[in-house]
Amino acid sequence: MAEASPRVLVVEDDPDDIVLVEQALDAVRRPFLRERVDRLSAALDRLRRGGIDVVLLDLNLPDAWNFDGVCRIAADHPFVPIVVLTGLDDEEAGLKAVQAGAQDFLMKDGLEPRLLDRSLRYAIERKRAEQALARLAAIMGGICYHCGRKLEPEGGAGRPAS
Repeated sequence: MAEASPRVLVVEDDPDDIVLVEQALDAVRRPFLRERVDRLSAALDRLRRGGIDVVLLDLNLPDAWNFDGVCRIAADHPFVPIVVLTGLDDEEAGLKAVQAGAQDFLMKDGLEPRLLDRSLRYAIERKRAEQALARLAAIMGGICYHCGRKLEPEGGAGRPAS
């Protein structure tokens, strides 16, 4: 059975950049289902309805500047991976985007379909792995707590059994 195409939410307000992104997405081997909004507020509204696999986010929007959009989406929708797409050619900005909650950082200048495809797909998989590790950590924490309680003396911690 074939896996469903991932759904990407493109958050971009510049018409020229929208064309650039659409062309890059059209050229990828395996298609993405796409939705587009031009403001962070609209992106947050759309994300609340669910069904988005990855967000492709411009850093400079009419209602969000710099890393504000990344921080707000990551805080409100921590299970949705974010790939930042920006005109900034700055590796430090890329690192800051990742520290703010993005999975990856791409530059608009010279955007290659293969790189965009890989970045979006890897972001989805990294977020899935991150969630699986968090679930495992929670399970292990519960097991360790339970085992630790069984090892305590019957009378409670520090008290001998009567």
